[in-house]
Amino acid sequence: MPEVTFSIDQFAYRPELIKDGTVYHAIKSNIDGSYPARIFIYVKDNDNLEVLKFEEHGMDAALVKAHMDWETFSADQLESWVLTPNGERRPQASLFSSFEDRTFTILWQDRKDIIPVGHYPVHIYNFDFISLNYILRHWRNPEGEVTIGILQPNFDPNPETMMKYEGSVLIKYAGDEARDGHPCRKYNIGGEGLKNHNGVMWVNTEKRIIQDIEIPIPDNPDWESFKFKFISVEHMDSRQWTAFIDDEIHNLKTK
Repeated sequence: MPEVTFSIDQFAYRPELIKDGTVYHAIKSNIDGSYPARIFIYVKDNDNLEVLKFEEHGMDAALVKAHMDWETFSADQLESWVLTPNGERRPQASLFSSFEDRTFTILWQDRKDIIPVGHYPVHIYNFDFISLNYILRHWRNPEGEVTIGILQPNFDPNPETMMKYEGSVLIKYAGDEARDGHPCRKYNIGGEGLKNHNGVMWVNTEKRIIQDIEIPIPDNPDWESFKFKFISVEHMDSRQWTAFIDDEIHNLKTK
């Protein structure tokens, strides 16, 4: 792999911009709005996110816990589970990074793969760019441009590795534009890491999160393209968040 590159210095960690207990509601879908999935992002504390996801079929849910590393402005640990209506939690993949070795490791069942990373910050497209969403508030020059690296699960049959470093993409400011009635900064996003496709991203200037993003390639083969749209925000303490998960899982039983 070519020499690792960095754009970490374009970010400055500002903890005052993070509020524990924030819950962001979003919808992931195809660009035309089809096959929607409900997404809830819980800010447990400055360093930890929990993400609850319900796909359109409504048969089960997914829970992902992510730890953020403010040295690399990337998620350096992720654990995932499938939540079933009977209350079962089935472990799925676990991932962790070694910035010292410039690698990301994925564990699933009895398999372990180590993937070299070519650029930091690095984000997993299949994680719906949620870790990217979380670091944008720390970007020093949001009216400029920045490069990020892209990791993605390998969806090929009989993959040589379970995850691939796809390459880098450029996020470039394209002007101010309202989206869904909210003032936003608009960006073009694209490059090798997105298979040389280009998309558009709108970042809410008040909330400093992605208001909407549209990319013509999916982050999961169950979709045809990628759209991630902010819906609303509320606040919960840890007890309320646990009760919310339990209630949502209980509702799956009645569908």
